[in-house]
Amino acid sequence: MIGLFTPNSIDIPAVVWGTHWAGGVPSPANPGYTAAELAFQLKDSGAKALITQKQCLKEACEAAKIVGIADDRIILIGDERDEQTRFKHFTNIRNTSGAVRYRRTKSNPKKDLAFLVYSSGTMGHPKGVMLSHGNIVSNILMGKVGEGGNLTWQNDRIVSFLPFYHIYGMFSLV
Repeated sequence: MIGLFTPNSIDIPAVVWGTHWAGGVPSPANPGYTAAELAFQLKDSGAKALITQKQCLKEACEAAKIVGIADDRIILIGDERDEQTRFKHFTNIRNTSGAVRYRRTKSNPKKDLAFLVYSSGTMGHPKGVMLSHGNIVSNILMGKVGEGGNLTWQNDRIVSFLPFYHIYGMFSLV
């Protein structure tokens, strides 16, 4: 499980797809959360690392400290870097030695989680909503029927106005 605490960014799809390739599950969080609210989600989801942007770093670090996520497991995305180089930017994480070869983790699309998204918490604490890869594919296929074949891969684009941490905003990523 990897926490995502970031406003929309062009880097999010690469992180999400990389997490899936490695067999992980992204859990996107509202970047407007306080450190305590983020810590709740990180603890409840069992996150082992946290992806954020420099502008969210203060709350991210506080939350990570509360739940025991080490600084070397806080990774930055976006345009801004950490001048003190305390936190790595995701583009600097590479297998430069070539000593280790990574293979894509096999998954069962009907059973394995693709995302752990949290509800708004209007009736108490937010609850984790488990979405399988099959759930995501089904929703995309429903969207295809809904648009009635009017969109093509060659000429059309869809602009997402929802935040990527939102359950429907994520469908812009896949």
